[in-house]
This record gives sequence, C-alpha cells and structure tokens, in this order.
Amino acid sequence: MNPVDESTPSASWSTPLAAGIALIGAGIALAVAAAASYTEPPAMVFIGVAAVGLIVTGAIALVRRPRLSLFPGPRIVVRTLTGRVTLTTGDVVRIGTLETRRLAGRSRQLVIDLPDDRLLVFGRWDLGVEPSVVVEALTDAGFPVD
Repeated sequence: MNPVDESTPSASWSTPLAAGIALIGAGIALAVAAAASYTEPPAMVFIGVAAVGLIVTGAIALVRRPRLSLFPGPRIVVRTLTGRVTLTTGDVVRIGTLETRRLAGRSRQLVIDLPDDRLLVFGRWDLGVEPSVVVEALTDAGFPVD
C-alpha cells in the first residue's frame, strides 16, 4: 500500500487553459488592429484599451491556475495574484452555492465563508466546472457545507 502524497492535490479546478490562451490571442489580434488603425486615433485608443483588457484577463487566468485545489488532510489551497491561501476544515465556517437570477438566466457561485467575515467567491469561469460539482467534492472531503 502506498502512503498518501500530501503534496499532490486530489482535485483541482481552474479556468480552462484554452480560454486563457484564446483571450491572449484575441488581445494580440486587437493590438494589431489598433496599430493598423493609426489614421483614426479614437479607434486606435478604443481598440488598444480592449486589447490590453483581453491580454490582462487572459494572463490573470493563466497565472492563477489552478485556482482551487483540494489536498488530503483535508485542506484547500486557493491561488490569488499575490500568492496562495491554505484553508483547513477549521478555517472554514461553511461552503455553499449562491444562485442569482439575471435577465438572461441564472448563475451560480461557490461561496466559502471564513470566520473573519470574509467570503471567497468563485464562479464557473474561475473553476472551469459548475460550482455544485466542487461543493460535492468538498463535502465528500469533510468541509462544512451549507
């Protein structure tokens, strides 16, 4: 019998790699379009701002991979732009989903409630899967679920 490796996540969730790469690619294409529209300064500025926005969004999606990881123990590691946050079952008050209705439909977010009145909120974009799938995995691992 092999011992459990504490450094390997049993599950992890993140924005799909292809989505981050596609955003950067679209941003580069818009940057080229902005450069090509040098005769129209307002268009160049608007297209350039959109290009920068896409490139930054794609880079953030790639830097924060994996966004949420479940390790044996159990513990959760959340990647942010400034580093990693490690949470155990004692650090989490409850985990649940928040469903909101919009004009075009419904959206669901994973909500991790921490004791110091902080909330960690993850959408489908952050996780790459439906948040209810992650809640089930965290429930099975022993985290308190709402």
